[in-house]
Amino acid sequence: MSAFRHLPVLFLCLANFSRAQIALTAAPPTAPATDKVQHLDQFVVSASHDPKTMFDLAQGTSVLAGEELHRLAQNTLGETLNGVPGVSATSYGPGASRPVIRGLGGDRIRVLDNGVGVLDASSVSPDHNTALEPLFASRIEVLRGPSTLLYGSSAIGGAVNVIDNAIPDAGGDGRAAGAIELRAGGAARERAAILSVGGGGKQVAVRVNALKQKTSDLRIPGVARIDAAAPAVQPDGILPGSAGETFSGSIGTGFFWAAGRAGGGLQHSETEYGVPNGGDISIRMRQTRFDFEGEVTRPFSIFRGAKARVGLGTYTHAEISGGTTVNTSFHNDAWEGRLELPHVALGAVTGTIGVQSARSDFAAIGEEVVTPPSLTQSGAIFALEELKLGAHATVQAGARHEVQHIKLGDVDPALPRVPGYAARSGQRKKFGGTSASLGLVVYPAKDWSVGASLAVSERLPTAAELFANGPHGGTGSYEVGTTGLGPERSLGFDFNVRRRAGFVTGSVGAFVNRFSNYIFERELPATAIPATSNPDGLTPFQFVATDARFAGGEAELTLHLFETAQGRLHLELSADSVRARQSSSGEPLPRIPPFRYGARLNFEDGRWQAVLEIRHIADQRRVAANESSTPGYALLNASVSYLIPTPRVTYELWIRGKNLTAATAREHGSFLKEFAPQPGRGVLGGVRLTF
Repeated sequence: MSAFRHLPVLFLCLANFSRAQIALTAAPPTAPATDKVQHLDQFVVSASHDPKTMFDLAQGTSVLAGEELHRLAQNTLGETLNGVPGVSATSYGPGASRPVIRGLGGDRIRVLDNGVGVLDASSVSPDHNTALEPLFASRIEVLRGPSTLLYGSSAIGGAVNVIDNAIPDAGGDGRAAGAIELRAGGAARERAAILSVGGGGKQVAVRVNALKQKTSDLRIPGVARIDAAAPAVQPDGILPGSAGETFSGSIGTGFFWAAGRAGGGLQHSETEYGVPNGGDISIRMRQTRFDFEGEVTRPFSIFRGAKARVGLGTYTHAEISGGTTVNTSFHNDAWEGRLELPHVALGAVTGTIGVQSARSDFAAIGEEVVTPPSLTQSGAIFALEELKLGAHATVQAGARHEVQHIKLGDVDPALPRVPGYAARSGQRKKFGGTSASLGLVVYPAKDWSVGASLAVSERLPTAAELFANGPHGGTGSYEVGTTGLGPERSLGFDFNVRRRAGFVTGSVGAFVNRFSNYIFERELPATAIPATSNPDGLTPFQFVATDARFAGGEAELTLHLFETAQGRLHLELSADSVRARQSSSGEPLPRIPPFRYGARLNFEDGRWQAVLEIRHIADQRRVAANESSTPGYALLNASVSYLIPTPRVTYELWIRGKNLTAATAREHGSFLKEFAPQPGRGVLGGVRLTF
């Protein structure tokens, strides 16, 4: 029996335990007004123009905000979200980690910066970090599954929206407000200072964010490398070449009037981090970005208002050996814009229509040019609609049509020719894709909802999947595209049950996603690439298409053990599982995360908060050809914080311990699992001033 089949059983057991508790107390407990009980009532602004709560959405959704986000936030977006049900991470060392949702990563997960793409190169390779700062985030929203029609074909696996309010969205009261935080320690011996301050009046407001951070080589249990080519003598307890340094800052201004608002912001980030793949390699990343947004709140014509946002970014990423020699540099000049128009009610139907456009001018220069220079342009029109069927059911529907045009620059005529590869200078590729979703939310009883959604989605192939032909040191492979690839199509079904009040609250869900033309990298014979083009003997892979099936489930439950006006004690349980295989052969797909489950005990009494957590990650033995299995492990984490309120400033003293048993942990989905384990025991502490 697959692991995810146990999730409904777990939920039923907890529900029975809840009924037993009610019988013993002679009366059903009422729902106290605490954050965790109301967790499913948090609004999800990324789901539609009219924000809906998680309780009212047909698709699987998670939100990190407030103290929970502050406790979980780490240096990279992938590690911040790793452990959210259904979300794992690429874990390419401590400097680079991107989220993986239900086993899908890369270009299938749309990472957003306040609703617009990050405009970087993080989806090209797992050693490329995202050009955004999780430690600035005030809120992170995760939308699971293919029904994320607002954001493009690359959201076929889900979307992650990082919201940092870099551009103020509301006026102030004339006083400055914000937070200052200092932190130090952890397995990477981190030293960081974070500032986020805003202020202004009713008509004009300003916000400034700044971060300076430095880390040392990561402390790990034992030695790093377990691959056959590992050196005979390795340093014990240290991951060489994993240190990093980051500076990031932004300034934004908002203007407000009776009929709407407008604003703009400038962001700049610089980071350098090691790539611990056995060579003396580091990555130096820079991005300067401008964002503009506006909103009309007064109705006009058939619309209730309008909201627009545009982001423009210049991105550079250099791969450096020996600390000074630039081997390859990546450049991406890109912009993306979107306009959303919520329309007036048409009978019982409400909704939003919108348009989106994007442009990316991407080039790589140097020794490891995996993909020829390319210009990618796309445009889309979409609609999201809702029909209320009385007080007990809601239908949610959406559709999107997208076109994409890719033009190649100069292609080296000396590139090795592999069957299926026929790139040439100036070649053009044009694609079109249509996606649609239909969801139903039913409210069978007070504080219960049942959601189901069906989505037909198309993802358009990327320039790398079509035209790659070169060595990729970051993954230790020689990558080759297939120029004849077409759109990747999926048929996805989601089902979830949620309860938002009572002794047991939370959600349990399951999903099935069938792909046709699923694009992945298949290993080629070593002789496919001549030694003159592959002098380092890197393993050759080619992007090919096959039919595939993903299935699994997630559970996130809270047992409200103790609730009073003075404090509370909660036991939070979570689990997730995904299995993915090729439909024709039944062979597992590579780098699929194993079954995971965990428990967290959370105590609060107003000033004190204490959390004790254990997470178990099972063995992964369902592996693809030429992929090694990964042993399971358990992580013990704990944190304590104490608030000191004063009339103007609230001080928070906090300390967090991670992997307290110093377990050896290797992420199955990481290209570096045999080179670099997860962090060892670390204790991080800090002070935060909120005013």
